[in-house]
Amino acid sequence: ESDPKADVVLEGSTCRFKNLMKKRKKLSKYDDMSTSPLHHAAEEGQVELMEMIINDSSFEVLNVTDDYGNTPLHWAAEKNQVESVKFLLSKGANPNLRNSNMMAPLHLAVQNLHNEVMKVLTEHSSTDINLEGENGNTAVIIACSKDNSEALQILLNKGAEPCKSNKWGCFPIHQAAFSGAKKCMEIILKYGEEHGYNRQSHINFVNSGKASPLHMAVQSGDLEMIKMCLDNGAQLEMMENGKCTPLHFAATQGATEIVKLMISSYSGSHDIVNAVDGNHETLLHRASLFDHHELADYLISVGADINSTDSEGRSPLILATASASWNIVNLLLSKGACVDIKDQLGRNFLHLTVQQPHGLKNLRPEFMQMQHIKKLVMDEDDDGCTPLHYACRHGIPVSVNNLLDFNVSIRSKSKDKKSPLHFAASYGRINTCQRLLQDMSDTRLLNEGDLHGMTPLHLAAKNGHDKVVQLLLKKGALFLSDHNGWTALHHASLGGYTQTMKVILDTNLKCTDRLDEEGNTALHFAAREGHAKAVALLLSYDADIVLNKQQASFLHVAIHNKRKEVVLTTIKNKRWEECLKVFSHYSSSNKCPVMEMVEYLPECMKVLLDCCIIPSTGDKSCRDYHIEYNFTYLQCPLEFTKKVTPAQDITYEPLTTLNVMVQHNRIELLNHPVCKEYLLMKWLAYGFRAHVMNLGSYCIGLLPMTFLVVSIKPGMAFNSTGIINETSDHSEILDTKNSYFIKVCMILVFLSSIFGYCKEVVQIFQQKRNYILDNANAVEWVIYTTSIVFVSPLFIGIPASVQWQCGAIAIYFYWMNFLLYLQRFENCGIFIVMLEVIMRTLLRSTVVFVFLLLAFGLSFYVLLSLQDAFSSPLLSIIQTFSMMLGDINYRDAFLEPFLRNELAYPVLSFIQIIAFTMFVPIVLMNLLIGLAVGDIAEVQKHALLKRIAMQVELHTSLEKKLPLWFLRKVDQKSIVVYPNRPRCTGLLRIFQFMFCTKETRQEIPNVDTSLEIEILKQKYRLKDLTSLLEKQHELIKLIIQKMEIISETEDEDNHSSFQDRFKKEWLEQRNSKWNSVLKAVKTKTHSPSR
Repeated sequence: ESDPKADVVLEGSTCRFKNLMKKRKKLSKYDDMSTSPLHHAAEEGQVELMEMIINDSSFEVLNVTDDYGNTPLHWAAEKNQVESVKFLLSKGANPNLRNSNMMAPLHLAVQNLHNEVMKVLTEHSSTDINLEGENGNTAVIIACSKDNSEALQILLNKGAEPCKSNKWGCFPIHQAAFSGAKKCMEIILKYGEEHGYNRQSHINFVNSGKASPLHMAVQSGDLEMIKMCLDNGAQLEMMENGKCTPLHFAATQGATEIVKLMISSYSGSHDIVNAVDGNHETLLHRASLFDHHELADYLISVGADINSTDSEGRSPLILATASASWNIVNLLLSKGACVDIKDQLGRNFLHLTVQQPHGLKNLRPEFMQMQHIKKLVMDEDDDGCTPLHYACRHGIPVSVNNLLDFNVSIRSKSKDKKSPLHFAASYGRINTCQRLLQDMSDTRLLNEGDLHGMTPLHLAAKNGHDKVVQLLLKKGALFLSDHNGWTALHHASLGGYTQTMKVILDTNLKCTDRLDEEGNTALHFAAREGHAKAVALLLSYDADIVLNKQQASFLHVAIHNKRKEVVLTTIKNKRWEECLKVFSHYSSSNKCPVMEMVEYLPECMKVLLDCCIIPSTGDKSCRDYHIEYNFTYLQCPLEFTKKVTPAQDITYEPLTTLNVMVQHNRIELLNHPVCKEYLLMKWLAYGFRAHVMNLGSYCIGLLPMTFLVVSIKPGMAFNSTGIINETSDHSEILDTKNSYFIKVCMILVFLSSIFGYCKEVVQIFQQKRNYILDNANAVEWVIYTTSIVFVSPLFIGIPASVQWQCGAIAIYFYWMNFLLYLQRFENCGIFIVMLEVIMRTLLRSTVVFVFLLLAFGLSFYVLLSLQDAFSSPLLSIIQTFSMMLGDINYRDAFLEPFLRNELAYPVLSFIQIIAFTMFVPIVLMNLLIGLAVGDIAEVQKHALLKRIAMQVELHTSLEKKLPLWFLRKVDQKSIVVYPNRPRCTGLLRIFQFMFCTKETRQEIPNVDTSLEIEILKQKYRLKDLTSLLEKQHELIKLIIQKMEIISETEDEDNHSSFQDRFKKEWLEQRNSKWNSVLKAVKTKTHSPSR
C-alpha cells in the first residue's frame, strides 16, 4: 500500500501538505500519537486535502485511530470543524466510535459547547444520541454538567432519553442540580411535564445512593439552585443511604444561609431541625463537630435540642469538646446545655476537656465558677477515672493545675486502684509527676499499689521512663514488689530499658537479686526477652546468678528461647565461667549450659569452641609455631561444679558433650578442630593402646583358627594327637605330623572362646538391655560357640561333618568381625562405613529382588525341569540366583538342548530367557549399582563426620570399662599442638601410617597486610565520626528539651533510641561495604597455598 503522504505530494498538493506538516511539527503533543494525515487535515478543516487522502486510500482510513483511540471525526468535532465533520460523515465515518476515555464525537462536541457540530452529528442517521460515554454519561448528562441548554434542547428534540442514568444511578436532573445548570434544570422539568412527569416527582428522583437533586445541589453549595429545587417541590425529609437529609449535608458544611433557606421554606409537620441521621446525630451535632458556631446559634434559636444524644450517647456538648470546637462549647454552656450527660464510656464533657491542649483554659472563666460544673471535677467514668486521671494521662499541665486549684484529691482511685500519679508515671509525664508530688506531705501516695500491686515506680519502669523513675526514687519511692513478686527492675529488664535499669541500679544495687514468685531475677526476664544489653548491664553490676523454681538460670532461659545475642554476650562477658557453673545436675530439662547450647543453639557452641583455640603469635610456617586447644567445655559437667556444689550421687557417661552432639546430629560441631583434637588426644592417650590390645586378643583366636583351616584338609577328622586319615579298607591311620602345632592352635582357639564368653557375660551385666540391641554381640556368640565345637575333639569325639561345618561358620564370622574391628581406624574405617551403606541399600531392594527371583526361578523350573540344575523348585531358584549375577550359561542350558530337540517348550523358553536378560542383568543390576553409587557419594560427603561420630561412641564405651584413676592420669584439659612437627614417633607412627589418614595442615603464608590495615583504619575513622555525630545529636536533643518550657514533654525513656542505635550499629556492621572489602582481603590473603 502506498504512503498517503507521498500520494498527496504526487497529486500536486505539495505546498498545502508541507504547510500542514509545518503546523503539526510545532505541536509536540502530536509527535508520538501515531496520527494519520487525515487527522491533521480534519482538524484544520482542509476538506479538499481530506478528499484527496480518502480517494487515494482504502475505506479504513476514515476510522483509523491515534494512540488515544481518536478518529479523524473526533479531531474535527473537538476543533469545531463543521465542514470536516459533514465531509467525514458523508464519506461514511462512524460517529459512534469511542476513544480510550469512552468519549464519542457527539460527547466531545457537547462538552466543548460546539453546538453546530453537535447539530450535524445529531442530524446524521447513524448517530446514537443515547450512546453512553465516560462513567456511563450520555450526551444529555454531559450537556447538563456544562449547562449547555441549547445542546440539551436539540438532543431532547431529537429523541434523547432524559431519564437515562449513568453508572452511579444519577439522572440528568441530578447532574443539572450539582452543576448549578438552572436553564437545563428548567428544560428537563418542562420536558418531563410534557411527557407525564410532574415537577414534584421529577425533582425528587433518587440515584443509586438514594440522593435527590436537592442533596446534589446542597453538596455544590449553589443557593439559587437549592431555591429552584425547593420551589419545584423538593422534599427536605428525604434521606440518602447514610440516612442524611439535605439539611445534614448543609450543617456539615456550615452553610448557614442554605440551612436558613431550607428551614424557612419548610411547611411540613416534621421537626426537621431535630431530624437525626443514621448515627442519630442532629444538625446541631454536625455543626458542633466542625465548630460552625454561627450555624449552631441559629439552630438553637429555631428550637434545636441542645441535649439530644447520638447512638454513642454523645450530646452536642460532648461532641464539640472531643473535636476541640471551643466556640461551640462555650456557646452551648451559655445556652444552658446539660453538663451531666455522659458518653458510652461514662465520660462527661470535662473528662474530654482536660485532654485537649490548654485544657480548662479553653472555657470561659465564669463557667468554671458554676457549681454544677465544679461538681464534675470529681465525677468518675465507667473505669472510675476522674478528669484529673485524664489530665495526668495526657500530660496537660494547665488542666492539672486548674483541677488541683479546685482542691481535687490526688488520692482518688480508679476501679483498678490507680491514682493520677499512676497514670502520669505510666505515660512518662515528668512535669505532671513533679506537679503532683510538689505538695505531697507523705510518701503513701508514692508507694501505693494498684489492683495488681504496681506502684507508680513499677509503671514508669515498665514503660521505660527513666527520668520519671529518677524523680520517683528521689522523692522516696520504695523498691516494693507487685503481686507477682516483680520489682521495678524486673519490669525494666522485661522491656530491655537499659537507661531505666541503670537509674534503678545506681540507686539500689541490692535490688538485682530480688526474686519473683517463680524465683526469677531481672536477669531471667532480660534473657527471656532477648535483651543482650540489659543482660550485660546486670552482669556488670554483679547481679547474682541463681536458679529459679524450674532449676533454670538466666542462661538456660536464653538458650531455651533461642536468644542468640544474649548467649553470645554472656560468653564474651568476664563472668562467663561463673554463669556456666550455675546449674543443677538433677534437672532433666535444664542441664549443663554447654549441653543445652549443643541442643538448642549450636551456632553459639561453635563460637564457644572458637574461643578455645589460641594460636601463638609469629610466623605460621615456623617450627615453633603452636596452637593451644582448651578442652574445658568438653569435659564432664561434674568438673564445672565440683568446687561449688559437689554431687556425689550424680554420674555422667563419658564424653557427655560429644555424645550430645552425636545425639542431635551436630556434625558441624563434631568437625570443629577442638573436638577433633580432643578425640585425637583421647586416641593417643589410651585409645590406640586399648584398640591394639583388643585387636591383639581377638587375633589370638583368629590366627590359630585360620592356621587350622588352612593346614588341615577340610572334611578330615583331627584331634590333639594329629590328623586321622581313612584308608581304602575303611581303617583309620593317625598322621602325627604337625600334631604339636595343631594341639597348640586348638588350645588357643578354645581359650580365646572361653575368654570371649566371659567378656560377653560381663558386658550383659554392664549394658543390660542395650546389649541385646547390638547385632555385633550376636555375631560374637556365634563365633565363640562354633569355634568351641570346631576344637571340641580336644576333649570329646564328634563327627567330622559337624566339626567342619562349625569351622566354616566360625572362620567366616571371625574375619567378618575383624573387618568391623578395623572400622575404628581412620584409613580403612571410611570404606567399611560405605560397605554398610551399600548393604542397607541392597536390603531395601530385597522385596523387588525376591519377587523377581521367585517369578523367573519357578518359570524356569516348569520349562527346564529335564535339566539337573532346574530339576526341583529350590534348585531352579538357586540357579536363577546364579544367573542374576551373570552366569546365564546360555549354551548348555538353552542352545544345545534346543539343537538336540531336548527343549520341551522352545518358543516359551527363549521368550523367558530374553525377558530375564532384560529385567535382571540389565535393569535390576543397574538399579542396584545406581543406588549404591548414589549412597557412596552421599557417604563420601559426610564420611569424615560419620567417622568422628563413630569414634565418639567407641571412646565412650571404652571409657566406661577403664578405671577412673587411669582416665584422670591420661586425660588432659588442654594441649599445645605444633603443626609443623610430627605428632607420633616409633611404633605408633608406623601404625598411624598404615591405618590412619595423614591430616594435611595447610600453612598460611606471610603476606603484606598493608591493605587490610588501611581498611581497618578507615573503618575505625568512620566509627569515630559516627560516634561524634551521635554525641552532637544527643546535645541538640538536650537543648530542645531545655527550650520546651510550656508544653508537656513526651519524656520517653532513651531505651528507644538506645536500642535502635544498637540495632542500627549492628546492621551497619553487618552490611558495611568496608566489611565486605575487608572480608575479601582476608579471604585472599589467608587462603592456603596450593
